[in-house]
Amino acid sequence: MKSFNIRSLGLLLGLGLLAAGLAAQAPDSSDVLQDVLRMQREMPKPDTIFRSGHTAPRIIENYLSKTENGFVIQLPKAGLTPSPTVYKNYLYVSGGFGSKEFYAFDAHTGDTLWAINLDDDGPSAAVVQDDIVVFNTESCTIFACDAMSGAMLWSYFLGDPLMSTPTIAQGMVFTAYPASRGIIGLPPAGTHPGNIVQQQKLQEPSPPADAPPQQGRIWGTHVLIAMDLLTGKIIWQKWIDGDVMSAPVAEGDELYVATFPGTFYKFDLHTGEVLTAKALRATSAPVVVGEEVYMSQRTESEGEAVAEAISVMHRSAAKPVRQYAKKAAPYLDARVQQQSSFKSLASDYDAGNGFAAGAPANSGWQAASNNIGQSNVSSLQAFQGSRILHLNGKNYNTMGNELVCSEPQSGAIIWKQNISGELEAEGGFLGTPPLSVDDKIIIATLQGDILILDAQSGQELKRYATGEQIRYQP
Repeated sequence: MKSFNIRSLGLLLGLGLLAAGLAAQAPDSSDVLQDVLRMQREMPKPDTIFRSGHTAPRIIENYLSKTENGFVIQLPKAGLTPSPTVYKNYLYVSGGFGSKEFYAFDAHTGDTLWAINLDDDGPSAAVVQDDIVVFNTESCTIFACDAMSGAMLWSYFLGDPLMSTPTIAQGMVFTAYPASRGIIGLPPAGTHPGNIVQQQKLQEPSPPADAPPQQGRIWGTHVLIAMDLLTGKIIWQKWIDGDVMSAPVAEGDELYVATFPGTFYKFDLHTGEVLTAKALRATSAPVVVGEEVYMSQRTESEGEAVAEAISVMHRSAAKPVRQYAKKAAPYLDARVQQQSSFKSLASDYDAGNGFAAGAPANSGWQAASNNIGQSNVSSLQAFQGSRILHLNGKNYNTMGNELVCSEPQSGAIIWKQNISGELEAEGGFLGTPPLSVDDKIIIATLQGDILILDAQSGQELKRYATGEQIRYQP
């Protein structure tokens, strides 16, 4: 996923582990399934009636310039721009966090297919299936549009803010939205924790200490919703304890979710039945490979510096079986991130979208900050963490300032590449999660480089310099 902090979107054609460590037995996780099931029974039923959003055609002119590598699209609005999506030779891209625009271009020429204005700002990355493009906006609304014309098919004003990207699977759309004031603990049987209302935008207090998030008891603040792709008809809704990190993950008949507070869930994709809920301190979206699930986790004990490792679980039992590649993780430390340039930048972006006083309480920023160190709406929408790419029996992930290739069974580090930059001063990650094309690994860096590496050796094959910061995966 790719982002520029200026008004340009570049299309380029053509990508401190100190020692290798063997896999160690992962610590027991905290099973919170019964709490989550009780949460479904005792909290109010989520709303089923949402007002519609609106779109209108727009014109974009004088935006395109050709380069020796392809072309550059100059977007009208400055801000974090989520990852472009390519579908049937077309490129779908948000106008950026501070915009109310969404665009479709020819992926080979850059010519405009369509462009629309939205009545909400901060469009997410898009997902496309069956000629329907779906995206969230930070400010409240999920949109489903015809991928060829841009005409809106359906939309729902779900709640403010929406900080994840939707997922499409088996003719359904999955996303999450804030739906309560946030109740600490679970209410007694027969009582309601308060109205399901939009939370007033409150002043963000001082950042919490970076102690590990509380294990065990959780509370419902957000709702995971499944909708029919073609019509938007609501199929099911379930309470969860925070917004979804990156996007829900569909695999077969199961749906996997990691929330910003670090809780891991597994649902029946068709019915929404909660199959698993574990307080794992997850720090990335899960990746399902065969009968195993990979993700990153916070791993420090009380009194230790913030640390992160790769965790491997059995898919059926959702039980961590091994953990490896543990390293110091100031990029997840709330106190470090509070002093970084990214915090200042994210606060400016938030202010431009109506959050001058700080992220609203119902965003769950406090729990997110405790777990991943970020506390702004823009930085949470942009957070992708140390998400793992599994390719040809190896795992690849960016952990703060390093791209790491590891063997998932033994935990041995095969190779790693340092990523240039001032990790603590700049804030967040110095590189994006990796993607793969033809046995090559591609990442983008905060310094504005797109690196193409040999997957086997880690050797750099090519480098493109954009000259602008990139925080989203290409």
